[in-house]
Amino acid sequence: NAEYMGIIQYSMRYSCCFAIIFALLLHTSYQWSWPEHVITYMIARNEVGPSICAKIDEMIKMMPEHEINYPNPYEYALWADELKNKNFYKLLDGWHFYDQPIYDGIDPSEVTLVLDPEFNVVHTVIEAMKTLTYKGQYPYHFDGNLEKSYMLRFLIHMVGDQHQPLHVATRCTPKLPECDAGGNKFPISDPAKELHALWDWAMSKKNVDFKNRPLDQSGIAYYDNLAREYVKEFPRSSMSEELSIKDPWEQAKRTLDIAKKVVYVGIKENEKPSDEYKKIGYTTCRRQMALGGYRLADYFREIFGSSTENMLRESQQQSCQ
Repeated sequence: NAEYMGIIQYSMRYSCCFAIIFALLLHTSYQWSWPEHVITYMIARNEVGPSICAKIDEMIKMMPEHEINYPNPYEYALWADELKNKNFYKLLDGWHFYDQPIYDGIDPSEVTLVLDPEFNVVHTVIEAMKTLTYKGQYPYHFDGNLEKSYMLRFLIHMVGDQHQPLHVATRCTPKLPECDAGGNKFPISDPAKELHALWDWAMSKKNVDFKNRPLDQSGIAYYDNLAREYVKEFPRSSMSEELSIKDPWEQAKRTLDIAKKVVYVGIKENEKPSDEYKKIGYTTCRRQMALGGYRLADYFREIFGSSTENMLRESQQQSCQ
């Protein structure tokens, strides 16, 4: 039917993906840096509980692989970055961001940035959910397993990206009418070198230590402890208004507001970020990881069929480790 064909057209638009996937090797990536993706995914897994985690793990593994065999479930949160970071495979770069413009001293008519409404992180989340919640019949030789496994991996990662403010915002100035690529063209005097990396690192690599990969039990425990700390600091109940917003486009507008009010405030190009700026930034990053984890958990509930109340009850009874 038309609904299914729309899903298939999006999932298969880049059909060469499936031929290349099997040849991919592990490659460490530093976007919304990989610890933040792992933590966001852990927050979601810890909230939904073991039964849904088992369904997640089963669906992820429906797509056969040759080279990528993660020894733990958490590093599948990084698969989408490791897929695109291959020099020969840049096809999906645009799926990871949505450059909503912030006009800084420039008339919008002078901005040369072009927003693609169907090639960005928000649209990817929406289309992933269409694929993952599709209940109809599959035509031809499709059984839906490959498509759902593929899009679940993207959903897990893109929900994290969607909550990094500089993945959904870009500053436009007379000097840069093409805009600053989400802070990538905003140089700073810091080990991060530029604003985007500073936020990818949650202000400092010391804040979320980069453990050796593949993660061993001590590494998993380290990030799980951080995930639980962030949930305690920013409980779901404190975000009820934000979590009531279900439209990913509206969610992206809220994150754009963070970029306007926090990210680009109190910092100048080529200067060192102040301690106060980093303090506010780190708090914002922790909160965004928690919010992203809750939203991802809600997506899991919608896909695998359990109420938020049941998920919370089960997660309190038994860990998803």
